[in-house]
Amino acid sequence: MSDETSEKVRFGRAQKFRLSPKGSEAAAAYALMIEGAKEGTGRAQFDAARAAWGGPLGLSSEDGLFLVEFSEGARTVPEAVRNLDGCGTTAKEVKAAVERLLLLGMLEPVPAPPPPPAPPPRRYW
Repeated sequence: MSDETSEKVRFGRAQKFRLSPKGSEAAAAYALMIEGAKEGTGRAQFDAARAAWGGPLGLSSEDGLFLVEFSEGARTVPEAVRNLDGCGTTAKEVKAAVERLLLLGMLEPVPAPPPPPAPPPRRYW
């Protein structure tokens, strides 16, 4: 079954996502990789370090950016798009990354809060 024929899970615009425990570990490993890459020289070494980080986890090298964004707290897709706008990331790329990270178990949807209790009925005497 190809990705085009598989049915995608749809979430509302207000649906928030957060890192799962597995995603938190990956984000921490990404932060360590960034610190180690600062000591290196050149973009090629940085790209190689990102690829080495993401390969064993089944992530692409760009997924670290999205993990860092969602490590800041629960976010909706539009909030993430707005926050990552300065990075040159498009809304389509953010949506694709969220779907990919959900499938890999790195992100999880935040359950909706319970509705407020119904007010007591008005009494007219």
